[in-house]
Amino acid sequence: MKVIDISGPIYTGMWSYADYYPKFELSSVEFEFGGEKYSVEVYKGMHSQSGTYMETPAIYSGAEGHPALNDIPIEKFFMIDAYVLQVPQEGLQVKDGRPYITVEQIKAAEKSPIPQGAAILVSSGYGKNWDAKDYIEKGWFFKKDALDYITDKKPFLLGGDSPSWENAVNPEGAFERFYKSGSLLLAPCVNLEKVSKFKVKMTVLPLKVMKSAVCPVRALVVEE
Repeated sequence: MKVIDISGPIYTGMWSYADYYPKFELSSVEFEFGGEKYSVEVYKGMHSQSGTYMETPAIYSGAEGHPALNDIPIEKFFMIDAYVLQVPQEGLQVKDGRPYITVEQIKAAEKSPIPQGAAILVSSGYGKNWDAKDYIEKGWFFKKDALDYITDKKPFLLGGDSPSWENAVNPEGAFERFYKSGSLLLAPCVNLEKVSKFKVKMTVLPLKVMKSAVCPVRALVVEE
């Protein structure tokens, strides 16, 4: 059995989506208790999209009625069937300064039919750039027909190793159909290029934060 951690690290000075997010900073408080000294870390500026996170469609204004993450039974996230689509970064075309994934590339990466209700993970190897200064700006995005194609498979969860799945310069409106489908989103992942099998098991556990549609997670892929 091989276990691969696909969640990226959280640390002081890491990337952030936008200036309106607080910056993560690791500090500590020291205190005495029972005659002994202790030091406990403080996570200043941590928010729901810190590091690798999972979200429900409840984040999207046009997808009302979907549950918060804590309302989904935890067993639905444990050792679930997942299918990994390997689409190497080197083969991606570029538009508006960013690489993109096409429906033809998604189809070519499918080694067999993917059943409804499974998790789908899209890997390009981009997770290796987690520490890069232009990590957000250079990640790949889905062409609309590619995301539509995956959405029509009705996955329980869709994950990928890019931090932004839409073309920010010329948006194609790819997310509306996806969020309204009810699928969960997992991003951005790391180490997906290390997965050698097409069908694997996956465990992804969000923090137990009440009434939150988005939450940081620890996610693992298991090759049996």
